[in-house]
Amino acid sequence: MGVAEVKRRFADVMAEVVYTKRRIVVERRGRPMVAIVPLEGEIDTRTPGQRLAAVIGFGGEDAEEFAREMEAVLEARRDYEPRPVPEFEG
Repeated sequence: MGVAEVKRRFADVMAEVVYTKRRIVVERRGRPMVAIVPLEGEIDTRTPGQRLAAVIGFGGEDAEEFAREMEAVLEARRDYEPRPVPEFEG
């Protein structure tokens, strides 16, 4: 299905994918570009810190504190600029 047709009929395309459980390949100038696919199961809306807390077995209030700390670590990593590697002379 072409991009223009998908744009015109997006609600219909989305309904077709959801109810038939089939994917639709979207093409641009005859070349496949992306696929619209139905989701399997439920979407996990937890933050990365909350998922990590669950994986390693934290529970209760400790889990929320751990999740907040992990979110802070992840945020700091997003802004991390690696220092340059010195040239090797040898």
